[in-house]
Amino acid sequence: MESELHLAAFNAENFYLLLDRDFSREELEALPEAEYQGMNASIFNRNKDRGAVAEIARTILDEDFDLVGLCEVGGMESLSAFNRIYLGGRYECYLHETSSNRGIYVGALAKRGRFPGSRAANLGTSFSRNLLRLDLGPGGGDLAVLIVHLKSQYGPERGLERRIREVEALRDLAPRRGCIVMGDFNGILIPGEAQFEYESFLELPFRDVLEAVGIPPDARRTHYHFGPRGPNFAQLDYIFCSADVEVLEASVIEREIPLNKAQRALLPSDHLFIRARVRAGGSGTGDRPRAGSSLLRGSWARALELLGRLSPAGRPRPKPRLRRP
Repeated sequence: MESELHLAAFNAENFYLLLDRDFSREELEALPEAEYQGMNASIFNRNKDRGAVAEIARTILDEDFDLVGLCEVGGMESLSAFNRIYLGGRYECYLHETSSNRGIYVGALAKRGRFPGSRAANLGTSFSRNLLRLDLGPGGGDLAVLIVHLKSQYGPERGLERRIREVEALRDLAPRRGCIVMGDFNGILIPGEAQFEYESFLELPFRDVLEAVGIPPDARRTHYHFGPRGPNFAQLDYIFCSADVEVLEASVIEREIPLNKAQRALLPSDHLFIRARVRAGGSGTGDRPRAGSSLLRGSWARALELLGRLSPAGRPRPKPRLRRP
């Protein structure tokens, strides 16, 4: 059954919306900031700035997405409150509160009534964030959608060993047909430029939607970071489609490009929405050659051998992709 879908993936960056009662939007936005923040008892994870919450909601409503995969959501309570207050209850909420020591989870918003008979499951508690699978049923072209948030490049050895294990698990769990994998991969998966730990996933018959529509690698950015060495703008977020899923259009929703860290802090997140229109059961894109794929072949086994042979202090670290605005 063919089905056209409008999808998006977005890391909402510490998206907490913990409230004491069922406020209307007008009541919530009228609260003093101290009272709004006082409803969240955590001293580490404050409630999301209400202006940022409203801007995220505006994007979702303006684009009228069928399905949104979200990262860094502060639990089902936050997701449900966001849907009720800011999205008018237009979406079904999916989220499993597992596998996060920071209380940030992978979740999804599916347009209410769009996917009758759909099912959701949490896959693999070995992930640093939970891995959510949605089976969309006939209304969604019988697609399986996996929403991921892989280990970041922080912590011991910049999370390399953990990220390798997660990539391998994701590769094993992803169906080869009728599948979309999307979310924050916390690394570079652009063929020819990819960090080595992602190679086993990139060998699957999947393609990034931005590549499928011909957007040049240097124009693919979904994350803003300002560090001691200056700006680092890179594509960390992806929507990968199996070869039998046709990519009709795709883009990153980018408005104001920050010039410094202070301007970045004014944005709703340090990530951007990546979106696509796809058709399940279409002609697909798998017959087109993957640019630079020959550069990846064979290095995965060598990297694992090297990783096992070297001492922790000598293990290779992924090289970041630097892009300036």
